[in-house]
Amino acid sequence: MRIAALVHYYVPHYMAGSETMLHAMLRALAAAGHDVDVVVTEHQRGPVDYVHDGIRVRRAARGRGVPAALDAFAPDVLISHHQEAPNASHYAWQRAVRREPAPQVVHIVHNTFPGPLAVTRRWRPRLVVFNAWWVREHHAARGGIPSTCQMIVIHPPVRAEDHATTPGTDATLVNLNRDKGGEILYQLARRLPDTQFAGVVGGHGPQIIRRAPNVEIIPHTSDMRRDVWARTRVLLMPSIYESYGMAGVEAMASGIPVIAHPTPGLQESLGDAGIFVDRGDLDGWERELRRLADADEWQAASTAAAKRSAELDPREELAAWVAAVESLS
Repeated sequence: MRIAALVHYYVPHYMAGSETMLHAMLRALAAAGHDVDVVVTEHQRGPVDYVHDGIRVRRAARGRGVPAALDAFAPDVLISHHQEAPNASHYAWQRAVRREPAPQVVHIVHNTFPGPLAVTRRWRPRLVVFNAWWVREHHAARGGIPSTCQMIVIHPPVRAEDHATTPGTDATLVNLNRDKGGEILYQLARRLPDTQFAGVVGGHGPQIIRRAPNVEIIPHTSDMRRDVWARTRVLLMPSIYESYGMAGVEAMASGIPVIAHPTPGLQESLGDAGIFVDRGDLDGWERELRRLADADEWQAASTAAAKRSAELDPREELAAWVAAVESLS
């Protein structure tokens, strides 16, 4: 099959959870022998055309550029998400109206916001992929999923072998925007001056970057294993909202304990291995960091994290994903 993805950003130049999830899913399709191509519309970084992990990526301008790129590839299946999902469906609809071969459309839904529900209702894609069970249940409860849509849940795939390393010494927060907890990182650093913290510049949202004697800023990176996990002892996730929380799963591949705000997504991803503290309870975050400074306490939490990582092996779900796409032909 010829499979295309129409997206606004793509890896490795944009490494937010949506992009890394889609890349893992496309790699699975390519590994199954399918021809995979990606068309991006908003790239401001990197080359116009490139290949990453065997996946071809090409930039196309909105307007005539996108249809021309898709026409040239002639996909059997067209996958999209976020703001490009309606554009992917519109492209397929236009081809059908002109009685030209039209691709089957797949929408990936990464959150519980109203936008994806409205797009699904209007365009009725053949396959809808949800990134968590709670996200699927949220949308299903609102009656927004047409009966003609095939549905599947694929948790953001994390292969432990792609991330596992020897943990480091830092208490790390990934993505320094306010909603992810950028302010909280600096507050904890002031409370714990003898603890080394790290803040990783994220792929989206205004970043809160300040000088602090025990906080090191790590630039946005496509090599999380080397640049982040190899220096992290504890991961901090005081996020207002996480539909799943891919960074936490990546950290657990190295047995790194995760302290997190109990969003439904983080509870689903981290399971019993998660150390949950309310975002606003700074005393609780300080208490857990002090507790994990003890070698025995850290080792127990690390063992639980590694066990949870093994439970989240993505191979079975990726096989189901490939089978679902192949069923569209």
